[in-house]
Amino acid sequence: MKSILVAFACFVFATLASAEAVGTKYNIAHTRSRNADMVIIKVGPRFFEADLKTQARWYTDMQACARGVKLAGTVIVVPTVNGRFKFYGPNSWHEFLRTIDMSWVNARVNKEMTCHF
Repeated sequence: MKSILVAFACFVFATLASAEAVGTKYNIAHTRSRNADMVIIKVGPRFFEADLKTQARWYTDMQACARGVKLAGTVIVVPTVNGRFKFYGPNSWHEFLRTIDMSWVNARVNKEMTCHF
């Protein structure tokens, strides 16, 4: 009986560890513009389907993840929603972000980041 419990405990811990190890992967454009580093994170359209409070929380989580993997720069989140390029980031970057599109971002994707939320 003891060996069955030990085997079950090992199975449970292994399952939890592998689920934790998977995380969520994001394509990143780690680039420089306006003499500043930028971490542009491509996300799905679901980001903008959430309410503003949830968007702010997700953005904060993305910032923490970028810092956790040692990516320096202003974090910007970008999805395509109904065929339109959207962005979420500091207001001071909005003027610049209105001048780019997903093709610009895709041409600069150079990293992948895995987040464990």
